[in-house]
This record gives sequence, structure tokens and C-alpha cells, in this order.
Amino acid sequence: MKPLRFTCVLLALASLAAAQEPAATDADAKAALDSWNEAAKIGTDEAKEMGIEKLAACRHAMTAAKLGWLATVESEDLRVACAKALGKMGGFADAAKALHGAIKANEANKKVHGAIFDAIADVNHPSSVAVCKDWASDRVSHRDWEDVPIITAAIEALGGLKWKSAVEALLDLWQKNKVVDRKSDGFRSKVRSACSQALRRLTGEKLGNLDEWEGWWKAEKGKLREDLTPR
Repeated sequence: MKPLRFTCVLLALASLAAAQEPAATDADAKAALDSWNEAAKIGTDEAKEMGIEKLAACRHAMTAAKLGWLATVESEDLRVACAKALGKMGGFADAAKALHGAIKANEANKKVHGAIFDAIADVNHPSSVAVCKDWASDRVSHRDWEDVPIITAAIEALGGLKWKSAVEALLDLWQKNKVVDRKSDGFRSKVRSACSQALRRLTGEKLGNLDEWEGWWKAEKGKLREDLTPR
């Protein structure tokens, strides 16, 4: 169990660092938004990228909302840049909310979609657990092979969300995608494999089948706080 304990210490330090970041003021946010507006007037990707960097440097509800909106209307590369910018706002609820709002608009673009889920993991807000789980569950129910990349992106994001609820979400997704019939096994095996890999990433453990994971979690979960740090 040592890998999980070591990971938890690192997570605690990272969370403390994020919490100590100074909050931006309304004036700071207005200045960052003004910088974006000037960049938009110039209109080049280079100018817009600089404007996005200004927004990213300002941890504020208004700048997060702006980046979330831009992640639905700009070019592919700029949408990716906006997602990455939001991902820099670790632990910030408004950044998570902005990313959640950009998921549906980008479901047809796997590159942007992947960047959004990567950023969701980077922000690491607990509200994202239900969003990622529900998204994966909904797409799995369609049994469309073309959805596999966006399903696995959501599951991989769960593997980056350092919360007890993320472990439980992954175990639940795995349980619900056990073999029902051979016709669906190929599709569902992709989901199970993604859950296994996400659990390994999240916990540092290298267990095998679902029974092993559930047994391990039953023994370990009482020893951990909600953020997976030791009690």
C-alpha cells in the first residue's frame, strides 16, 4: 500500500500550493478581459494566444467563464489553448465549471475533447467526478464504437481526480460494464480496460481484476480522507 501513501503526500503538498495562490481582483479580471478584447480586434492566432495567456494568469470567475466560452467558439488550436489555460487553475471551482460547460460543444472534436478532459483532471475539483462519470455512462449506453475515444477520455480524467469519489466512480463503471453477452464484450472490454488503467494511475496500485480492486478498496477507504490523503 506504500505507493498510495506516497502519492497522497504529494497530493497534499500540491493542494496546499494551489490554495496559497493569491486570488485575482475584479480589476485584475477586467484588465485580462480587456487584453483579450484587444487581441480579438487584431484577430491573428498569435495575438489571441497572448490574450488567452493573460486570461490564464488571472484566477477569477470572469476569466474562467470567458475561457470556457472561447473553448466552444474559437478555432481548434485556440480551443485547446483555452482548455489548457483553465487547467492551470488548480482546484478552482469556476475553472472546473467552465470546462464542464465546454464538453458537449466539442464532442465531435476528439482533439479538443481530450484537452478538456485532461484539463479537468489538472484542475482536480470534486464536482468533476460526477460530470466525468455521467458523461462516460451516457456514451457507453449508446454502444457506438466511434464514442470509445471520448469515453476513455472521461475515464482517464477520473484517474486524475484525486478524490475517494473518483475511485468509487471507476469501480462502479467497471462493475456496470462486466460482460452481459458476448456481442457487447468487445465494446465493454475497452471500458473495463480504461477503468483498470485509471485506477492504477489514481492509486499507484497494480491490481488485476475487479474483485481484487473492490477488496483492496474495502480495506483502504476507511484510512483515507475525501481527498485521498491519510487520516
